[in-house]
Order: sequence, then C-alpha cells, then structure tokens
Amino acid sequence: MSERFKPPDTEESVACNLIPMIDIMFLLLLFFMLGADMSAKELEDVELPKADMVKEDEDTTVEGGPKRTNVNVFHVHNAKGYTCEVKEGGGVCRDMTHWAIAIRANHFTIETLGPELAELASLDPEESTGGPKGGKPLSRREIMIRGDRNAPYGYIQGVIEQCAAAGLYKIAVSAARPEGS
Repeated sequence: MSERFKPPDTEESVACNLIPMIDIMFLLLLFFMLGADMSAKELEDVELPKADMVKEDEDTTVEGGPKRTNVNVFHVHNAKGYTCEVKEGGGVCRDMTHWAIAIRANHFTIETLGPELAELASLDPEESTGGPKGGKPLSRREIMIRGDRNAPYGYIQGVIEQCAAAGLYKIAVSAARPEGS
C-alpha cells in the first residue's frame, strides 16, 4: 500500500454531548409552563349568559400592554371548592357572600373594587380635559364585565357604578353565542 492512501493511525470519537441540550429543553419547558399559567389567570370560570346578537370579540392587545381589562363576577363555589347547596341542586344562588369579583386573579368585593379601578383608570387617561366638572378625569381603558349568567344583577350593577366613579366609561358586558347560531 502506498503512503498516500494510508488510513489515519488514530480514530476520533465524535459524540454529541446531550446534557446541555437537555438542560435547555427543561428550561424552555419551564418557561412555557409558567407563561401559560400566568395568561390563564385573566379569566375566571364563568358561565356566560347566552345572547343571539353577540358581536365577535376583537383583538384587545396593543403595543405597551392590554387596552382592555376583564372584570369577572363569578360564584366562589366554582373556584375555591366551597359547597353551596342551592348551586349544587341546580338552583340560582342569591347569597351575596357566595359571589366574588376578580381582576387578574385578585379578588375584590364591591367595597374594595373602587381603588383598583381608579388605579387602572389612571394608567390610560383621556387626552382631552372633557371629564365631568369636579369629578375624576375620564380614562380610555376599556372594561369587559364577564358576569356569570346567574350572578345577582345588583353585583353587576355595583361593578358598573364603581367603574363610573373611577372615570371608566368604556364598559362592555360579555355574553356567549347559543349553540347552533
């Protein structure tokens, strides 16, 4: 055999080191799991009322954060595992202590909701000075009230009144389209 075609004297072992790749995959998995969990906190488990003339929901995000805030009115029984005999029996619960209001997974009562809404209103003030005289300035922030279909209207009305007191006037109430529509 000639020197020109002689095989190399040593063989190099070529192996891919998988440990760093596995570490990166676990970090990515953890990142996506936490990210998915945080985004789900915006909406509580609410059984929306049905309406035939429901308008399709629009994209509510803009550069710099969301332009709409969801206010959820829901039965605490659904979220915290409390038992409500009326709700369990398929009835409509009218016990006001069984209902809660949540914004981004933070729970409020009608009495404690005002300061949170005032803070939200201050994040996105109207550019004009067209607010009511002597009242709070108006806010461009949109509020979507996601009220359970069995929620006492007095609770929903209290949320609307607190929004108005904070200068939030762009208020919508969420509903679901009936099946087959």
